Amino acid sequence: MGFIKDLKIIWIYLKNSKKQVVFTSVLAFLYAVLSASIPFIYGRLVDIVGLESFSSLVFALIGIWALTSFFSSMSKWAFSVMGEFIGIDSLSDIVYEHASHVINLPLSFHKEKRIGEIISRIIRAGEHLRNIVAQTIFWIAPHFLTVLIGMAILFFINWQLSLGVIILFVLSIGITILRAPLLINNQKQVNKRFDKASGDLSDSFINVQTIKSCGAEDFQKAKIYKSYKESIKPFARKASFSWELTSLLQDTIFSLGFVGLFGYALFLMNKNIISSGDLIMFLGYLNLTRMPLMMLLWQWLSVQRGLTAIKRVREFLDVKSEEYSKGRILNNVKGKIDFKNISFKYPKKGMLLNNISFSVKPGEKIALVGGSGEGKTTIVDLLSLYYKPLKGRILVEGVNIKDLDLRFLRSIIAYVPQEIVLFNDTIKNNILYGRPSASNQEVFEAAKIANADHFINGLPKKYNTLVGERGVKLSTGQKQRLAIARAVIRDPKILVLDEATSSLDVKSEKIIQKAIESLTENRTTIIIAHRLSTVRKADKILVLEKGKIVEKGNHNQLMKKKGLYYKFYTLQFSLD
Repeated sequence: MGFIKDLKIIWIYLKNSKKQVVFTSVLAFLYAVLSASIPFIYGRLVDIVGLESFSSLVFALIGIWALTSFFSSMSKWAFSVMGEFIGIDSLSDIVYEHASHVINLPLSFHKEKRIGEIISRIIRAGEHLRNIVAQTIFWIAPHFLTVLIGMAILFFINWQLSLGVIILFVLSIGITILRAPLLINNQKQVNKRFDKASGDLSDSFINVQTIKSCGAEDFQKAKIYKSYKESIKPFARKASFSWELTSLLQDTIFSLGFVGLFGYALFLMNKNIISSGDLIMFLGYLNLTRMPLMMLLWQWLSVQRGLTAIKRVREFLDVKSEEYSKGRILNNVKGKIDFKNISFKYPKKGMLLNNISFSVKPGEKIALVGGSGEGKTTIVDLLSLYYKPLKGRILVEGVNIKDLDLRFLRSIIAYVPQEIVLFNDTIKNNILYGRPSASNQEVFEAAKIANADHFINGLPKKYNTLVGERGVKLSTGQKQRLAIARAVIRDPKILVLDEATSSLDVKSEKIIQKAIESLTENRTTIIIAHRLSTVRKADKILVLEKGKIVEKGNHNQLMKKKGLYYKFYTLQFSLD
């Protein structure tokens, strides 16, 4: 029952192609009937020729044989092509379904999983589903149907030979069923190691600049070698040996069975129980049986491996996605924010934020200051509901953000991170991620405000220039300016700057700082401070230590206190 239940998963991805599935099934059935009738035709032809000279009946049978073979070949070609098309559609559906779901999963999921492993799972499941649909359902299954029809015909000619073929068939299936659990378990071990190795490989390409800057090419190559050659190799060899041993058993059973059945058929012909035409017919049906039997183990394992991969990727669907388009949408948002008694900790770690409270007035600029790991970035992540607090409430315009439409909440917040990630797309499309509905003129204006228009217009393809994987074709400063342009085009009510000018040269920093000042005017702004020179103009500075807000005030007030902020400030400038 478990296997039947698992097969229902396949139907999930065939439902969208119902008409094609029905049409392809009709073609497959037609092929099975036509193919199964061919040995009967040439068997009867041999008997007729043996009894009389060439007559019109002989020529008629030859013509029928030729037409049957032609239409059999055409139907086989048609259902094979259709099966491939349905398989490709199924692959697209499962990849789209899971990629879409993974994109909608909380940020916590993505921080815990490796990109390479996620991609490996989705792509492997898609390829397995395509193979099950195209190779098993719409290729091997019609051949098995041909065998069943052939054995039914053979049964009416000579039940003893038909029984022999059935016994051979059952023995092959028995070997497959007995060996399958071992082979599947071996393959699971290989798949797990391939997923991990894919993660290592993905890390290598994503962080290639770091690898080169550290001169760690040989170190990383050794890591890849270990993943593939040392970790995967012994398990892959074990799986291959088990597979080949099972294949050997099947070959032996069929070869011995063929010899035995052929000898028995000769005995029956010698006793005049069957004719020479019956013998030829029997050999034809035995030949039809050979290929499906040889493919039986491979297809059985392919289905089992495929179902395992599909069930494994569908585990992603068990992870609850973020709920968009559910909740309140506010009008006339001005940017008022309240954190009330917020506590938060990451799984398996100590308390990061402990009962903190603060308010931000509309248009106010606040800066978050503290050592590394004190929770500055976590605070803005909580504001965007990437994570949910363990205790307390976060309010925007007096409304708990948990009650707001999530897409709306994030639409009123723009975030300029310190580490910029760009898509391997055009400069224009990278800016449009801020607001996909924006016009070309709005893109140009945003780039101008971010001081990016000068370098963009200096490129051969200007705004249609491809930036490369993660923006590798651009300098760090250029990427930073595109991120600022992306924030500008959103026209947010709340702006989050994670040291947005830290990667710019001195000249550009001054120009961009003016643009940011214009952008932040009358707009609620939260600055995650790393260089304290950037927060002196903030209306309010919050100093974090050990999960608490230990100091609060503007730059002058905190400098007069000579507390923790004073120590940070004087230490930083003494080092400068």
